[in-house]
This record gives sequence, C-alpha cells and structure tokens, in this order.
Amino acid sequence: MKTYHEQAKDIPVARETDVVVVGGGPAGLAAAIASARGGARTTLVERFGYLGGAATASLMACINGFRNQVEPDATQVVRGIAEEIVLELKAIDGLGRSPYPQKAFPTEPGKLEYSYAIDTEAFKYITLKLCVDAGVDVLFHTYFCDAIVDNGQLGGVIVENKSGRQALLAKVVIDASGDGDVAARAGAPFWQTVGDEAPRLNDTLMYRIGFGESRPEGVWACDFGRTAVVWGPGVSEPINGADGDELSKGEIDTRLRVYEDLAKTKQGRPELADIRILETPPSLGIRQTRFIEGEYKLTAEDAIEGRRFDDVVAICGCPIIHFYGYRRYLEHEGYDIPYRCLVPKKIDNLLVAGRCISSGQEAYESHRAMVPIMAIGEAAGEAAALCCQSNVTPRDLDVGQLQDALIAHGAELRRQ
Repeated sequence: MKTYHEQAKDIPVARETDVVVVGGGPAGLAAAIASARGGARTTLVERFGYLGGAATASLMACINGFRNQVEPDATQVVRGIAEEIVLELKAIDGLGRSPYPQKAFPTEPGKLEYSYAIDTEAFKYITLKLCVDAGVDVLFHTYFCDAIVDNGQLGGVIVENKSGRQALLAKVVIDASGDGDVAARAGAPFWQTVGDEAPRLNDTLMYRIGFGESRPEGVWACDFGRTAVVWGPGVSEPINGADGDELSKGEIDTRLRVYEDLAKTKQGRPELADIRILETPPSLGIRQTRFIEGEYKLTAEDAIEGRRFDDVVAICGCPIIHFYGYRRYLEHEGYDIPYRCLVPKKIDNLLVAGRCISSGQEAYESHRAMVPIMAIGEAAGEAAALCCQSNVTPRDLDVGQLQDALIAHGAELRRQ
C-alpha cells in the first residue's frame, strides 16, 4: 500500500483528568457514571451527539439480562446502574414490550423482568441526565484516534473533533468502544473472527416501522404501540466491523435491502399493508469484532456450568443465543464475570468494558447482552475511580475493595 508521511506537530492537551472513558454505549455510560460517582474526574468520549451506543445509534431497542431463567423464581442477577436506568425510563413511560422469551416467573415488587424494550429517545435523555448529574465531562462528536503509550504505560488518548486533534491525558483509560479500539492501538493482544471463519454473529440493520389503524400481530419487534423496532436485513457476507472499508460495505449492503426486507414481511399478509418505514439508524448493528486478551479468558464451561470466581465483579444469566443453533438456557442462577477479564495483558492503566472483554465465543454470546454489559461497565468505572484514589494500576487494585464499593453502590454480587 502506498503511504504518506504525516508531518510531526504539537497538539494541544485538551484535558488532564483522572479517568477517560472511550465510547458512550451501555458499558461506557455506566462506567462513566460509576467513575464520577466514585469521586474521579471523568471524561466520556462519544462519536455521536447522544449516548446509548448500539441501543440508540443502531436502534437495538431491547435490553436483556436482569434475571436468569431458572425455576422456580428467576433470580435477579443485575442491579446497580442498569436497574436505575430502567426505573428512570419507567417513570417517564420510556419502556415498551420486548419480543424476547420471558418465562412467566412472578416478579416481586422492586424486581425487574428479564427483558425490556426501550424508547430510544427516552434512553438518550435518561442516560445523559445521569451522566451530567454525576459530574461526567461529556465530549460529543469526538472520535478516538490513537493511544498515548510509553513503555507499556497508557497515559491517555488522542482524539479528533471540530476543534481539531487533541490529547486527553488520564491516570486510567476505559476502553468501552465495543471494538477494543483503544486496547488494540495501545498494543494489547487480541483475537478476532473475521471473514468466512466460523463461528461468529451476523451484523444486522434494525429499523423502525409505523402502523396504520390496527396493530398487527406476529411481527418480531420491540413494540411501542403505534410504532415498533424490527430486525432488518443482515449482511450478505461476513464483514470485519473494525475495518473502515468493510464497515462501509456492510452499511451499503443492508441499507439497499431494507425495503425489500419489509416487502417480504408484508407478503401475503394484507393486515400489514399499512406498515411504513419511519427510521433507519445512523449505524449498522455490529455484533462482534475484537476480543481483548485479559488476565483471564471466559470459557464455554464457565458459562454453562455457572462457575464462580473470587474476583467476581458482575453476574450474567443470559442464554447462549446462536452458537449451538438454538437459545441454550443456563441451568443455574448465573455465572460470574471475573475482574481479570477486564484487565488487558501487556498494557497498564487500561481497563476494558463491554462486548470486547476477554472471552471465548460461547460465553460471549451470553454476556454480550446489554444488561450484563452495563454491569461490567459499572465495575470498570468503579475500579478506575479506586485506582485513582489509591494510586495503583488496575492490575494491582485490591479486588476486595472494588467488590465492597460495588455492593455499597447497589450492584448484585455473590462473593465467595
């Protein structure tokens, strides 16, 4: 490939802070809220003009995973910031009907269902309000460009926005980009399933539809009465969502087939004649790209057997949804997410939160759901704040201290 030598130049340091969170999706916003509430000066970097990540920018309008699916009562395994967000959404009529299977377990007062459809506009509002109320410094319309690394020590990130190229210096950086962009640029090892390699999850374009006079049944959708969000066309061929050219290819492919997709849904069903497309999202829904190698890698056995860990920072009870060709429900109360999965190898002062934590494919297809993702983000944010207070790296943090803080702030943990 032909190259161009970019001239070296000094760039302004726009922030010197405690914690920088890259990515304002479910994991990143939870991390930023937890970090700021923990007393750390926290900057959240987000490429769009709102928070929510895939939940809003890709219209993935369902958040799943508050409870497991085990008889007799389906224990709630995630609380904390994720629960707080749902209760705030409920207070402003920001919830709809989820299409995901939910067994008819009794829901006691104060406990949540397994899954909720979310009004994406309400989600943008509530999550931004919680960040602002916590004191998070939110940088919208800002792209991560590069990592500032010196001898394995991450000292901040390079970003770019309307003000130009800038440096954000921080004691701890949380990579909540979804794709592990910060960790990869910093030199942390990762693995990735690309191209025709199997198995991997397909990437999908969601879209919002509006109904006419009657609400038709039998459409798999996040239901909001007169409107719904449906799963649209998937990419025709697997793409690498961490590659600019391939991501563009996937966007073009799915967007040019969205009306064809709706026509197939309506075919032979006159009761669906009035359905119209109201909105396609800014971004194709990317399900998986990089997985950052951490101090521990979650395995299929960990998820299936419900393994417990001394360094637990979150719990997941979600089924493994595609790997086995069916929704494989877990026959236990949930498995632990260990702190070590958030700590990348080789690079210090860095934590990873979200779908790119250290995990094998099978376990990933369970903990990738937005509710456990928010629990993981909350743990990363709490850990980052404690690192700043104690002047230690994430690798050297006292996990018992982190667990105490998470429990004190309302998270659900089962300590050994």
